[in-house]
Amino acid sequence: MSNRDIFFINETLKIASQGKYTVYPNPMVGAILVKNNEIIAKGYHKNPGSPHAEAIAIKNAKGKASGATLYVNLEPCCHFGKTPPCIDLIIKSKIKRVVIGHFDPNPLVNKKSIRLMRKANIDVQCGILKEECIDLNKEFYHHHLTNLPFITVKMGLSLDGKVALSNGDSKWITSSISREDVQHERAKSSIILTTSKTVLADNPRMNIRSASLVNKIPKQPDLAVIDLKSRLSDQYKIFKQKKRNIYLFSASGYKKNFPPNVEIIRNISDKRNPMIDILQELKRRGHYKIFIESGPTMFSNLIKSSLLDELLLYVSPKILGHTAKSITTINSIKKLSEKINFNLHDIIRLGNDIKIRLGK
Repeated sequence: MSNRDIFFINETLKIASQGKYTVYPNPMVGAILVKNNEIIAKGYHKNPGSPHAEAIAIKNAKGKASGATLYVNLEPCCHFGKTPPCIDLIIKSKIKRVVIGHFDPNPLVNKKSIRLMRKANIDVQCGILKEECIDLNKEFYHHHLTNLPFITVKMGLSLDGKVALSNGDSKWITSSISREDVQHERAKSSIILTTSKTVLADNPRMNIRSASLVNKIPKQPDLAVIDLKSRLSDQYKIFKQKKRNIYLFSASGYKKNFPPNVEIIRNISDKRNPMIDILQELKRRGHYKIFIESGPTMFSNLIKSSLLDELLLYVSPKILGHTAKSITTINSIKKLSEKINFNLHDIIRLGNDIKIRLGK
C-alpha cells in the first residue's frame, strides 16, 4: 500500500459521496483514472440505471485509459443489471492496474470481478482504506452481510438526557441548525419510521423541506407508521403529502379512508415485539436504510431487541430537570457489568448543539 494509492482512494470516496442523495438502492461509488502520475478522468455513480462510476471515468478519459491505473472505492460489477458489467469495459480499455478500496458484499459480485480482472492479466490490489470504504456504504454492506436493514435512530435531547417535558412538550429542545441537519440525514435514508404516539403528540410532517435539498433529492423518503391500535385518521399532516408512499402498520385495520398513497398492513400483533416483522416487511418493499424518529419507548425496545445499528443524538446544552421525560424507558441498571455500550463514531458542533453519532 503506497501513499499514492491511499491518496487516490481517498479522492474516490470524496467524489462517490456526491451521490448520497440520489444513488439508493445502489452504493456510492467514485472512480479515478491516473496515468503518468496525473488524473486523466473521474466519475461517480449518480442514480440507479445511469452509468457506473468506472464507465463514466473511462468515457471521460476519451480513449486515453490504456495503460492507466483505475482507482475505485468498491469492487467493479461483473453482472448485467440496468447497465452492462464494468469489468468488460475495464478489460476492453486495456487498463493496466486496478486499485479497489474494498470488495463488493453483493453475492452477484463478491470478489468475482477481482478474479476475472486478474485472469485478464490486470494487476489488482484490494483493501486500501478498507474501513473508510465500508463506512461510506455501511448500510449497503450491512444489508448484504446480515440480510437485515440498517437501523438509525435519531433523538434530540437536553444536556441531562431528557427528550420532552413531563407534559410531552418537546418543541424545541434543539436549535434550528440541528433541525436543518436532520433534514440532510432524512434525505440519505430510504424510509422514515415512526409511531402513532409521535404523530398524535406532535403532528409532524416528517419530510424534507430544506431549500438546499428539495431540488437535490429524486423524491421524498417513504414513511412508515406503527399504529397498532388504529388511532390515526387522514387529518394529520403526514397524510397531506400525496407523492410519497406511506405504510400504516395496524393490528386490525381501519374503518376510515386514507389517500391512495397509503397502504395499510394488517395483522401486526401487539402481544409480542412487532419490530422484527415490521422491519422485514419494509425490507421486502426494498428498504434497507431505515431512519427512525420516535420516542423513548421505541428506542428502548430496539436496544433490548438488539436491532439498533446507529444512534444519532442532537444534544442541546439545556437542563430540563428530573421530572422531564428521559431518553430511555429501560429499567435501572444495578451493576456496571450490565451497562449498554456504544462506540463513538464522530462528534460535530452545530451552533450551540452537538451532534453525536454512535454505533454498536
